[in-house]
Amino acid sequence: MDTNKVSPKVKKRAKAAAIAVIAFLGFSYLNSHGISPVWTAVLIVLFPGLFRFLYKIVCFLVAAAILIAILGFLIF
Repeated sequence: MDTNKVSPKVKKRAKAAAIAVIAFLGFSYLNSHGISPVWTAVLIVLFPGLFRFLYKIVCFLVAAAILIAILGFLIF
């Protein structure tokens, strides 16, 4: 399927649906570990800089893990 032929409206709805699914999974995970989704949303709204910082740390850790996995595969 050529993505250039998909209308912007469909792309926007698909992105919104993906964000909704990811948010649902994230909030349900936190709720199962005893953290209320309401308080999580309040923290995200009140402290966006903290979550940007945590996002950068997570991105770095994932990139490092992928790099280590690739190097481990090449060496061994």
